[in-house]
Amino acid sequence: MKKLLLVSPSFPKDVSDSYVIPFLQHVFLAFKEKYPELELTIVAIHKPISENYLWHGIRVIPLKGNNVKHPWKLVFLCRAFFKLYRLISKEKFDGILNFWYNDFSIFTHAIHSNTFTWMLGQDVRKSNVYLRMFQPNPNNIMALSEFNNNVLFETAKIRAHKVIPIAINEKLFPELNRGTRNIQVFGAGNLNSVKNYRLFLEIILELKSTFPNIKTEIAGMGEEESSLKDFVKANQLEHNVTFLGMISHQATLEKMNDSLVFLHPSTFEGGPVVYFEALYSGCQLVGMLPMMDKTLENFHCHQSKTDIVNKIKHLLKTPIPAKRVTYYPMDYVCQEIYELYFKSE
Repeated sequence: MKKLLLVSPSFPKDVSDSYVIPFLQHVFLAFKEKYPELELTIVAIHKPISENYLWHGIRVIPLKGNNVKHPWKLVFLCRAFFKLYRLISKEKFDGILNFWYNDFSIFTHAIHSNTFTWMLGQDVRKSNVYLRMFQPNPNNIMALSEFNNNVLFETAKIRAHKVIPIAINEKLFPELNRGTRNIQVFGAGNLNSVKNYRLFLEIILELKSTFPNIKTEIAGMGEEESSLKDFVKANQLEHNVTFLGMISHQATLEKMNDSLVFLHPSTFEGGPVVYFEALYSGCQLVGMLPMMDKTLENFHCHQSKTDIVNKIKHLLKTPIPAKRVTYYPMDYVCQEIYELYFKSE
């Protein structure tokens, strides 16, 4: 049996953790289904804080880092690297796939010849100290999008040899709502400065002058939640904006299925899964980042607040019938990963 080791910063413990990196969960399940002859092992670097367990029949080995900071991080890394080295030596994996470029990526590339890293987000930016200090071989890394790869070039003057894009598990979605949608504008993500939900609320405030009863919901939690709620209160938006907190992935998909417009004002993304979930859910997607490498129906990319407000006004005044829009199928993503390791088969 062929064996692959997958190294991720965190991983869900059970079904209640559906919000923990849902994209990777979907990839792993689809990969396992498509290639049953492969034995997968997942190493979860920081979370959960748990003993080894099985997730849908896949062995998960937590290293229990719990986002430890210096100076204790050095102690954790020594122990974790030793444990990982023993595991790799014992199991004789055919290959290793790292998610995000970090200290564990550097270590696994050094000890196993058939190692790749999928750069999935802000690890392509100048803020990634590991990228600045230990520049990877372009032949051993993949980008999540052309946008992601362009930022990598700006940062390190290299390009990943391959782009493996986002995909979604279409089986998870409810039946497409072609009727009335009760949420005019929906948003989902971490409530932090990068996701830019202050701009989201400023846009809703302007839209309220045209649509006084506009209904907006936001799913997610984060360090800016308190200040965002203060903004809502200060601008009398309590009847227009509802904060849902952290809800399950399935509940998020249900909300998308009841929404006309999905607004994603994030200032940076590796490749936002919510873009493609919203499009497949029949939403009109309004975002600030040109994430796709091909033109997609129902995606509206605008950088200025004025343009975003005007676009959403038009979409709410003249609603477009809901339809599913697909970017790349999950089967394609699984095949691209498989062929990194087993090209000749």
